[in-house]
Amino acid sequence: MRKYLKRVSIAFSIFLNVLLGGRINQTFSARNWQRKRDKKINLVYIINTIFRNNDHCWESWVKWTIINHAIKKYDEEMGFDRKRRHWYE
Repeated sequence: MRKYLKRVSIAFSIFLNVLLGGRINQTFSARNWQRKRDKKINLVYIINTIFRNNDHCWESWVKWTIINHAIKKYDEEMGFDRKRRHWYE
């Protein structure tokens, strides 16, 4: 049951991020770490405090970055055209 709740929480985080204009398949935590890197207003401190983990947003961003690069590499190798840009990318 705990594993299920964790997956539902991640799915909700991705849904919230996309609703707020974030990139597809990126969690709200990962987005806020990217905003911190870009020196924009972010909620990293608040999110990390809620999760009681000072590296929560950073860890989420690292996971998302690895997955995102793997998907792009797969698309390139399979010959899918990813040059087209969408409003959410």
